Amino acid sequence: MASPTLAICTGPQSNLQGRIVPDTDDGYSSSNPLDSEDESLYTASVSSSIRAYREENGRTYSSFKEGSYLFPNDETENDRLDMQHAVFLRSLGGKLCLAPIPKDVQDVLDIGTGTGLWALDFADEYPSAQVTGTDLSPIQPSYVPPNLSFLVDDAEAEWRFRDKFDFIHGRMLTGSLGDWDNFYRQCYDNLKPGAYLEMQDTQLPLGCDDGTMPPTTALAQWSSNMIEACKKLNRPFHDIGSSHKAHMEAAGFVDVVEVEHKWPMNTWPKDEELKQLGAWTMVNMLQGLAAFSLAPSTRGLGWEREKLERFLVDVRKDVRDRKIHTYWLRSQQFSNKFTNSITRTPDDPRFFRHICSQPMNEL
Repeated sequence: MASPTLAICTGPQSNLQGRIVPDTDDGYSSSNPLDSEDESLYTASVSSSIRAYREENGRTYSSFKEGSYLFPNDETENDRLDMQHAVFLRSLGGKLCLAPIPKDVQDVLDIGTGTGLWALDFADEYPSAQVTGTDLSPIQPSYVPPNLSFLVDDAEAEWRFRDKFDFIHGRMLTGSLGDWDNFYRQCYDNLKPGAYLEMQDTQLPLGCDDGTMPPTTALAQWSSNMIEACKKLNRPFHDIGSSHKAHMEAAGFVDVVEVEHKWPMNTWPKDEELKQLGAWTMVNMLQGLAAFSLAPSTRGLGWEREKLERFLVDVRKDVRDRKIHTYWLRSQQFSNKFTNSITRTPDDPRFFRHICSQPMNEL
C-alpha cells in the first residue's frame, strides 16, 4: 500500500483527508520505541532581566511581556518543541513549507521561532536567505549560520523592521495571540509585493469521527477545559487553525491555499504511516500535557496544581488508549501579497483557489 501523501490541487476535491480507518487488531504491538542602528526601536535587548525567567508551579516562563505566553520555556518544554518540529516534518514529507517560494529567496521572518529549529533548517536549505527568528524567550542556540539571527521580540507589539520580507512564516501560534486581525495586518504590511505568508497550526477541540471519544472521557473534558481557559485569558484556542484563512483574507491576502491534515493521537490507525505519525504525536502530547495545561488551568480556571495533576492522570490514560480514535486537526495556509503589477496565470501556483488535500486511502 502506498504511503499517504498530501497534494495541493486545483480540482474540486475534498478539503480534508478521508476518515482514518482504525486498526482493529487489539494484539498489535508497535516495534517503534516511541509507542535602525538602534535596534531598540523594534526589539528588546537580550539582557539579564529577560533571561531571569519567572517560576510558576515548578516550571519557568518568559519574563518579557510576562503572562502573555501561556506555556513554559524550560528545558523540558524545549525538548518537546524539538520533537514537535520532527512531527511537522514527518507529516509534510520533510518539507519546511508548502508555499512555492523561490530557491533564491532573500529576507525571511519566522514568528514565534521557539527553539529555532525551523529557522535553522530553513537557513541551511536556502543559503541565499537572511533569516530572522523572533520569540519572547532567548532559548535559541548561540552558534548559528551567518544567514540566521534571532531577536527577542513581541509579535503583538507594533512591528518596526527596517526592511520588508519575501517570506513570513508562523507555526504553532495557537494560544499565543489575542488579536489575530492585527497580527495579519502587520504581516501584510511587512511583506514585499508578491511575497508569501504561511501559517502552520493545530487547534481544539480534538477531532473524532466515530464517537469513540464521548464528552465523558477525560481527554474530551481536557479539550473543553483548555478552550474555556484560553478564552478567559484572551488567548483563544478554539478553531484557530481553521480560522487563519478568513483572517488572511480580511487583511488583504487573496487566493489563499489551505491544506488540512489529521494527526492521530496514538497508534490507533490501520495505515502504517499514520500509525507511526500517531506514535510520534502521542509522545509529543504526553511530554507536553502538563506544559499545555498548567497556566491555562491555574490562571484561567482557578484550579490548584494538585487538582490538575490528579485530572491529568486520567487524560494520559486516554491519550494512550487505542480504542479512542481521536486526532489533532493540523491546518496550513499560504498566500502572497498581490499588487496590480503582478500578472497571474492559471498555471501559476499562486493562482490556486481551491482548498484541498489528497484523501487518505481507506482500507
